[in-house]
Amino acid sequence: MQFVAIIEGTLTTSPVTDKTRDGREFVQLSIVHRVTYRDTSGKQVNAQPMSFDILCWGDLASRARNLHRGDTIIADLTRLLPYDNNGILGMKAYARNVSVSMRYAEAHAGPQVRQRRGDLVTTAHGETVTADAYPEIVTDRELIQHR
Repeated sequence: MQFVAIIEGTLTTSPVTDKTRDGREFVQLSIVHRVTYRDTSGKQVNAQPMSFDILCWGDLASRARNLHRGDTIIADLTRLLPYDNNGILGMKAYARNVSVSMRYAEAHAGPQVRQRRGDLVTTAHGETVTADAYPEIVTDRELIQHR
C-alpha cells in the first residue's frame, strides 16, 4: 500500500533543475502551504505555514521546470519526510503529479508572455481593442500600438 498526500501551495522560488551523479534529471520545487480559518469567536486566524520541498523526476521534471515563483500548485506527494526549518514545519517529498491550481489565477502551460497595460491591437477590420482582452490571440507584436 502506498500513502499519497495531496497538497496545495505557492511556489516560493523558481524551480531548480539538477542532475544526479548518474545523469538522471530532477527538479526541486519549494512551496509553502498556508491555512486560514475562523475560530469559535468568528475571528480569522492564520495557522502556522508549512513548507514542502518537492522532488520531481523524469518527464514530470521536464514539465515542472516551466513553473514560476508565485504559481499556486497542487501536488500528489509520496515518501513524506518531516523536518524543521527555523521553526516552520516542513516536509520533503516526491511528487507523483503536479498541476497548476486555478483557485486564485488562470492556468498556463509554459512561460507566460506578459503584456504591458495599455497595449492596443488594431484588428483587420480597423477596430482598436486592448491586448489584455485577447491575450491568447495576440502573438504578433507588430500589431500592437503602444500609447
